[in-house]
Amino acid sequence: MGDDVDVNKIESAIELALEQGINFFDTADVYGLGMSEARISAILGHRRHEQVIATKGGVSWKEGENGRAITRIDCSPKYIRSAVEDSLRRLKLDRIPVYYIHWPEKNKDIGLVAETLYELQTDGKIGAIGCSNFSVEQLQRALEFAPIRLVQIPVNILLERPTPEMVGICQQNEMGIIGYNVLASGLLTGKFNAQTTFPLNDRRSRLASFVGEGLLRSLERVEDLRKDAKVTGYSLAQHSIKNALEQPAVEATIVGIKGVKQLEENIRAYI
Repeated sequence: MGDDVDVNKIESAIELALEQGINFFDTADVYGLGMSEARISAILGHRRHEQVIATKGGVSWKEGENGRAITRIDCSPKYIRSAVEDSLRRLKLDRIPVYYIHWPEKNKDIGLVAETLYELQTDGKIGAIGCSNFSVEQLQRALEFAPIRLVQIPVNILLERPTPEMVGICQQNEMGIIGYNVLASGLLTGKFNAQTTFPLNDRRSRLASFVGEGLLRSLERVEDLRKDAKVTGYSLAQHSIKNALEQPAVEATIVGIKGVKQLEENIRAYI
């Protein structure tokens, strides 16, 4: 939840989510540079203690030129401890139900950050420990130092599915997969066409599946999936969400919303 969303619409969507029994909310400290955590806490109010709030840390930031933040991965024990304290303050919680390392830091021992998370868990600062964007090898190393409970990775019917190796390590160690990018950065909403272009500040402008011939190939696959969805009676987005949920070891999916209308459509995929 950054500056480009209507907070009132988000609040209405969260109210509906709570009414429908949804109790799992995912965020990260770097989203909106702390703003997302603070807004979720404010919208939930006293109800925040009854929800499963998951947040992520390990990406530091500082103000750069033209008002844009400069971010970098920092999984050092010192930074992770300070990040957890900052998230607790913004979320107004005594304990974060789920805490992920957002990205593994290159050329750094995964065991060190996993050990830090285990100490924070033992201290009661965090609940379940999660790893986001970790490889199978990195998870194996982390498991030597901490009881990892959740793994957050991209999962979608079009581009990315859990590998047999990832499913295997999760099942062997009773870890659940939380899928993100379920709608393939918007491709699986069906709103793009051959004339769609993306501004340079949009990461999709740099992805092969969103430009030129790559976009055309993606759109062909989307049309095939749209036909499959029609047979089932679901929209393309609903069909895609259901497919992600049916993947082995997947316990839940993360689907971003900007308002009540999107939430109402997405909820049907979970029924």
